[in-house]
Amino acid sequence: MIKDLHPLTLKLLENRGVVGDKIEKFLNPSYEIGIGDPFLIYGMEKAVKRIIKAIKNEEKVVIYSDYDCDGVPGGVLLRDFFNTIGYGNVDIYIPHRHNEGYGLHKKVIDKFKKDKVTLLITIDSGITNVDEVKYAEDFGINVIVTDHHLPLSENKKQILPEAYCILNSKQDKCNYYDDMLCGCAVVWKLACAILVKLKEEVKSKKLEEGKKQNAYSIVLQKVYELPEGFEKWWLDLVAISTVADMVPLVKENRTLVYFGLKVLQKTKRYGLNHIFRNQGVIKDNLTEEDISFTIAPRINAASRMGHPMQAHNMLYEKDNLLAEHLVLDLEVLNNERKGGVKDILSTISFDHAVYKEKVIVVGDISWGPGLLGLIAQKIIEETGKPTFVWGQGEDENILKGSCRSLGDIHVVDLMRVCGDIFIGVGGHEQAGGFSFLKENKDKLLKVLNEAIERVKRKEIGNGEVLIDEEISFNDVNEITYGAMSVLAPFGVGNPKPIFSFPRVKAISVRRFGKKSEHIEVIYPTSHKATTGRGDDGVKQIKAIKFFVDDELEEKLKKEHKLIANLEKSYWRGKVELRLRIIGVI
Repeated sequence: MIKDLHPLTLKLLENRGVVGDKIEKFLNPSYEIGIGDPFLIYGMEKAVKRIIKAIKNEEKVVIYSDYDCDGVPGGVLLRDFFNTIGYGNVDIYIPHRHNEGYGLHKKVIDKFKKDKVTLLITIDSGITNVDEVKYAEDFGINVIVTDHHLPLSENKKQILPEAYCILNSKQDKCNYYDDMLCGCAVVWKLACAILVKLKEEVKSKKLEEGKKQNAYSIVLQKVYELPEGFEKWWLDLVAISTVADMVPLVKENRTLVYFGLKVLQKTKRYGLNHIFRNQGVIKDNLTEEDISFTIAPRINAASRMGHPMQAHNMLYEKDNLLAEHLVLDLEVLNNERKGGVKDILSTISFDHAVYKEKVIVVGDISWGPGLLGLIAQKIIEETGKPTFVWGQGEDENILKGSCRSLGDIHVVDLMRVCGDIFIGVGGHEQAGGFSFLKENKDKLLKVLNEAIERVKRKEIGNGEVLIDEEISFNDVNEITYGAMSVLAPFGVGNPKPIFSFPRVKAISVRRFGKKSEHIEVIYPTSHKATTGRGDDGVKQIKAIKFFVDDELEEKLKKEHKLIANLEKSYWRGKVELRLRIIGVI
């Protein structure tokens, strides 16, 4: 097979450490080989038995999902699962990002107790809710935690909640071969495992027609009628979450997204199909970038600007007309989100002294909490420094915020060595959330900059862009695009190829967008062409970049070295091969 590969493909694979026997497995993922046995995840057997027991006893079950683009699809998936097997005594609860915040909350557990809930299943949260899980268990509510975040720790020993059972490959007891599954993927593994056990039960029993059916016999009948491999239809949700949560697209995650994109191209979810139609996305050509730039922002806009149930309902809705209205509502929220981010960024000056600190801390009580993660991401892209951005939510005495890191500093570890200044912390290595008393806002900058000296820094390189290959504009063609595309899906752990173009000069540079915030550059190739000619008879190559400052625009007008990705746009039925500008030297 290797001898049939384009030289550029081999170079790109080598750059990613994929050589020899690894190549075939990487380029052609196998569902049977690439998807691990769910029962190899520690606690899975216990979780499955408890859920089946709940079905048999017709217990009240609550799905408690996080409000982001990992938790929301995960909640939809598990709700879809129970609906598919015909078990209806299930509720869904998603906490409000601003009014409640991340994770489990005792007030909500009080409500569950009144509603006679006996089983609570968390999605993408719960691993750090030690007190809240114990509170629920003491009430007689069994908690199954499904999560992928790091547990709390003290003196290098993990502190786990005393849940009925925990599904999280980052707990020390678990030896599952891929500990980087996102939250939605973990709950998909749970659904797969339950189906396995229920199918075994179906095979061992003879379903008798005409016999009075209870909830469990109805479930077994539904499972009996399911076609083999039905669980693959939920991989559209898994792909959305895996890409949006930016977990590494290697090992099982690569297989999940590889097949998940295929399911997404055929998805029957009315809400997603309305989004694709409204945004001009051609399903047959759908890629991971359509998840990142089209689907995920609209799901996240619900929790940032409205309520996360709006996104949940959009993905779950079984009525086409209602789904269309939900999509339009999300579009309004997404536009509000974009406008809010632009307004805040316009007030920021990177010349200010605060941006010279080792840890950047900025905030304002007028900044909405739902936009803070986006602001932190923009700042870290500009400065490369750990960034903490805060704003004010419903409680005027408590400030909430989001933080980002390039990965050299673990933001959760950083917050945990800051003493008691934070009321709550959580998140990943590169992204997190926090809350603290308003009276401490002037102390936060000093505390974090002192604390960073006590946190181990991980080496992630010198910050330079790693160029995959130097090519010319003549190489911007279908052959090159095809040679790189076989490595897709791209993401963390398998970045989209980056090319450099030395000593280039643009034919034209022009601004576009409502506020002229984006830029389009036209470059010539060195040969004549029968199509795509400009006025001078030279074939043209288009390059674009969004949100460009004046300094970069001036550089683009002079001779320069261009660094860019090669991409294909399918806007409104028009296919265009172009460059996405990363930088200019």
